[in-house]
Amino acid sequence: MQFSNLCIGANLPKINIMVMSLMTIAVLAGCNKPVVDNSLPSPAQHKPINQPQQAIDKWQAMRFGLFIHFGAYADLGGVWQGQHIEKLGEQIQRHADISQQDYQAVVRNFNPKNFDADAIAKLAKQAGMRYIVLTTKHHDGFSMFDSKHTDFDIVDYTPYKKDLLKELSDATKRHGLKLGLYYSTPDWHFNGPHPERNPVDGKISVFGKVSKANEDFQVAQLEELMQNYGEIVEVFFDMGEPTPAQSKRFREVVKKYQPNALINGRVMNNQGDFLTMPDNHVPDAPITQFPWETPGTFYHTWGYKSWVKGLPVKQQVTTQIRKLSDIASMGGNFLLNIGPKGDGSIVPYEQQILEGVGKWVEQNQEAIFGTGLNPFLKLDWGQISTKAGSLYLHIHHWPKDNKLVLPGFVNPVIRVSPLTDTTNQLPVKRTAKSTIINLTGLKQDPHLSIIKLNYEGELNIVPRHSVGDTYGKITLRGQQATKHGKFGKESYRSMLKDFSRSWYLDVPQAGSYQVEISYAMRYKDKDFTFSNGTNTLDFTLYGKGNKMQTMQAFDGNEQHTAAPKDTKGKDLAYRHASIGTLAFTQSGVQKVTLMQGQPFELTASTKDFKAQDQRYRAMNIDIKAIILTPSS
Repeated sequence: MQFSNLCIGANLPKINIMVMSLMTIAVLAGCNKPVVDNSLPSPAQHKPINQPQQAIDKWQAMRFGLFIHFGAYADLGGVWQGQHIEKLGEQIQRHADISQQDYQAVVRNFNPKNFDADAIAKLAKQAGMRYIVLTTKHHDGFSMFDSKHTDFDIVDYTPYKKDLLKELSDATKRHGLKLGLYYSTPDWHFNGPHPERNPVDGKISVFGKVSKANEDFQVAQLEELMQNYGEIVEVFFDMGEPTPAQSKRFREVVKKYQPNALINGRVMNNQGDFLTMPDNHVPDAPITQFPWETPGTFYHTWGYKSWVKGLPVKQQVTTQIRKLSDIASMGGNFLLNIGPKGDGSIVPYEQQILEGVGKWVEQNQEAIFGTGLNPFLKLDWGQISTKAGSLYLHIHHWPKDNKLVLPGFVNPVIRVSPLTDTTNQLPVKRTAKSTIINLTGLKQDPHLSIIKLNYEGELNIVPRHSVGDTYGKITLRGQQATKHGKFGKESYRSMLKDFSRSWYLDVPQAGSYQVEISYAMRYKDKDFTFSNGTNTLDFTLYGKGNKMQTMQAFDGNEQHTAAPKDTKGKDLAYRHASIGTLAFTQSGVQKVTLMQGQPFELTASTKDFKAQDQRYRAMNIDIKAIILTPSS
């Protein structure tokens, strides 16, 4: 496959992720052929309900925050009756099937006497974070604040006798941080000794309905939370299945008292202001439809587990720094979690990680805060963040030959240097298609090196695209595709990963092209479409598999889908199919998209979500190549 040059004249560093234009219009360098990308939805169409843009901008500018999962469950440390309980520590009541009576006994003894709100605030600030979000009430129904509407709270029910949320609220003010609140919609305590259970695994449900009595109780508690703890910048709802009217009511009570607080999409039924990504998720491409936040953990738990082990500290620091780099470059916020021990003390391992991240952020914050989206389609070596006249090159994978290639970057270069040593100017070589930076002799940051490049003029980028061979045949490689998710705030599930894929190609001349595809798929059959924006092919592919995808029990921390395999676990062999003739009405660089042939929606109801054909929840296909050959 060959690549040619495409020049996009767009002032991308100045783009705010909520005001990105509907179309990215490009002109082929030297040939005046228009390229129109209609993949981005209108920002106005997705603007949060009655939410001032100024509040959105301020929330996005915070970029990096501390999530704290803390409650009585931490006293158990992931152990019940001498047994290590798998899965999420904060849901140990569910996973160990602890009765309400036994769990209340645990809560009675909860005494986080070593909780130090100032120490936590100082640690967050040292890590480079701008805000803290605390679990004020998790699924167990225990409130970490003084509530007049229940005695099942930290002041009335435990020997601690103090409002822990008030302590943290005061500490954030003292240390110049903002405060956000997590509030669980499920409430296993309120619903009594016989809570609703998940029919799939028989465990206490995390997606139960919200009764009218529970709705009223939650509204009453939300009124307390919104009035008693100062400015709130974020309200993080979680799980349950509220009705549209209930979601609307929850939103209204928050906005009544905290009009500038942003609400996450897990309030459901399109009442949120921003998306909460799946845990630890980094998108394949920038998300421009909505503001968004990724919650992250060090392990497969949020609440404290005494026996869980994470990566070695240095490796974990690198992992979290690179995650921050990815998320910042894609336009999101990163909410990184700690889970204090039952006595309130910070886990030393987690403290060391945040301290390590903070040292890096202190030296490289210019590349993280106040930056724009990565304007390149894909880079083999890492990410890029932007400011007017500057690119920040985040080197996740150091090139073996010490040559850092910026494919298609055509602006005149003013200066290139390490962000942490601007006196060390690096040599730059220009070719017809690329800018190449020589890193020879440069000391690598053990976690992530940032190179700052200053350039002249408006940013001009030449994204890679496939061109035809001497016979006009164009080959699109599967690994070159950009994967696009489907996003929404209707349900707990904010996105469907890998919902479609796209490529750019240079069509040598208008006309018809025979389209063939080489692929592997585990399903017996599945419908797809292949489109150039003007014309579309509808077709069915057939695979070796003979089973439908089954739904797994859902606990809020889904695992990644494995590569396609057959029913015996073996890698699937590639198949080849001719899918039809696609007409191109003009020559030049154009975008083509492979999409699924049947709808799949992000429904608020778990029952409705499961009732859909699960083959279409994601692409679930391995594309080796798509080949377009001019018709004779």
